[in-house]
Amino acid sequence: MPLRPFAALLSGLALTSLAGCASLSSSNAAPPPAEYGQQALAQAEDCCASLAALPFQTLDAERTQPLRLNTNAPVHRFEDGKSFFQAFALPRDAGPLSFELTSTIVDGQVFAPTVLVLNEDFQPTQRIASDKFRYQGPSGFAPARLTATFNITPGPEAAYLVVYSNETARQGTTQYESAEKVYARVRGLALPPGPDPVAQHTATGSVTLATEPHDAGGGLLTPILGDRATTPTPEPRIRATRDTSSTDVMPAGSSDFDYRRMIDAALKAGDIELAMQLAERAEREGQHGIRAWLAERLRAVSP
Repeated sequence: MPLRPFAALLSGLALTSLAGCASLSSSNAAPPPAEYGQQALAQAEDCCASLAALPFQTLDAERTQPLRLNTNAPVHRFEDGKSFFQAFALPRDAGPLSFELTSTIVDGQVFAPTVLVLNEDFQPTQRIASDKFRYQGPSGFAPARLTATFNITPGPEAAYLVVYSNETARQGTTQYESAEKVYARVRGLALPPGPDPVAQHTATGSVTLATEPHDAGGGLLTPILGDRATTPTPEPRIRATRDTSSTDVMPAGSSDFDYRRMIDAALKAGDIELAMQLAERAEREGQHGIRAWLAERLRAVSP
């Protein structure tokens, strides 16, 4: 690209960035290192003496919500290990519900969830372990993630739902598609050589829970088949010991997109136009500071 058009692009981007906040928002900040979350978990006190004492939130039957699974979340020592968690009371009069639980891979880290269902006496009745979650590669503006879908019919045997991570899952890893390969695939280019990166399973992470009524209820934890369109992706390569306590639920095919990794890949390929488009898209979705960050990147490499 000639110098003068490049300088004009850089100047325009810098001007638009002044309209927003130049500092990075907390939603754009990189997650803490895996060791930090694990140390925080080890030092945290158990919030509750039993499952009945967990702080249960009311679950909205028609909502997609982020789960606060960070170092500020409550901690409990479950049968299969200590974990940060979020717990919900299922709405009794909602009828059969469809759930989709998604854990996003961010900066080489991912929370490998376990779902625990409790009856009205707070006793476990079903469990969906992390090995039941399927890897979904990036598609559109959805990032790489682990996801599972399932049905629950609230009632005496399914009154509460808990999302946490066990110690076995945190010893594992998930291989995912690199940003460079995503960029090449989207642009119709030859895939770059080399192995894909590996995400470490961590004590904290970016997780969302989507809930909606399911008309044809089939009972407790009935798999949902064919209700959601999915993009074909390679089979996940998750290195962890299988949790034999899990319930056989067939998962199927988010919220935060890792724009910085995609912008980096575009810059490495010399595609400044795509990098700017991604920055604008990020700002429109509320990830303020991306334009200013890109302007600094371009300023650093400009002659």
